[in-house]
Amino acid sequence: MKAIRPWTPYIVLVLILAIGGGYGWYRMSDTAKGWRYEESLKSFCEGLIPYEESAGYTGLDGSRLSADYRAGGSEGDFDSCTVAGFDLTIARVPDSTLKSFDGNDAFDRLDEVPGDSPPIPLGGGWRGYTDLVNTAVVLNCDNKAGSVFVTANDDDVDDLDDTYDASDSERARGIAELVAATAVNAAEEWDCDAKAGSRIPRLPAPAERTSPYAPKGTCAGIRLHDQEYVHWIQDAPASGTAPLERCVLGETKAEAVHLFEFEAAFGPFAQRLRSDDPDVGTYRRGAGGAKGSYWASAQCPGDGPRALFRVDPTQYVHIDGGSVDEFARDALATFAERRAEQHGCTDLTLPPASS
Repeated sequence: MKAIRPWTPYIVLVLILAIGGGYGWYRMSDTAKGWRYEESLKSFCEGLIPYEESAGYTGLDGSRLSADYRAGGSEGDFDSCTVAGFDLTIARVPDSTLKSFDGNDAFDRLDEVPGDSPPIPLGGGWRGYTDLVNTAVVLNCDNKAGSVFVTANDDDVDDLDDTYDASDSERARGIAELVAATAVNAAEEWDCDAKAGSRIPRLPAPAERTSPYAPKGTCAGIRLHDQEYVHWIQDAPASGTAPLERCVLGETKAEAVHLFEFEAAFGPFAQRLRSDDPDVGTYRRGAGGAKGSYWASAQCPGDGPRALFRVDPTQYVHIDGGSVDEFARDALATFAERRAEQHGCTDLTLPPASS
């Protein structure tokens, strides 16, 4: 029988301590935590979520990656997943929504929840916007028809009745960076050659309700001097890059309410409106409308689907077919002309006066 060497127990103890220390390092160190998080990302949401832009929200905790779902086929794909409470949708869509593409589910997630502001352009050369609840980026494919879009919904955004401060702006910018980086990853994964932007700058505060007599943003040009029932407007900086733009006209009596809502929708946002249309003839026509609700369309560079410009009155407006109806149609024409020009669109089709 061999004698146990007196130093053998010490070797075993050293090995146990080394293994235990290594395991503790793997569980506790920031480096190892980063490795584990990186591994989690590889199998989550098709590996499209970026490490750097997501880490600040997840704290490198893989358990904060959840609700991973994928759908699609040969003509289009989309993924939805949740990153630290942000609901993301990542979609590749053809220019014309085909029956084989389950586009409605993806389009339903565009502008999914009412925002806290009219859409604010992201800047930095990105085709995107945030309304501080919904954030979206669209990348047009240069090598084939179609585009990639990514949206994020932030359910935890602060109520903007409170003071909008630097932390709100930085949070909005960070979410926009996450969305933009995810869009770049998706474009690369899906063989979509697309032009990316640069670092997103600090975002401006959402526009407050202002006098209707000096509109400067997306409401600019709409003549309101004879519309005494319009007490205020709310818009956002006008740009040629936001895929969704809005202008709101409102009144204040017992409370502030919307009267007319103008919208310019480009690329997938225009496709969404057409896919939601129960009457397939409506938005597929170039222009039309009645009773204060009108739409126009134009062809914009880089987009397959025509852009849509529309105005809708709310329940607080009485449309009698007279001056209010005429105002809505004329105001839409001004809104559409300005938005189309800034986006470089051509072939603008407006509703005729007899619509």
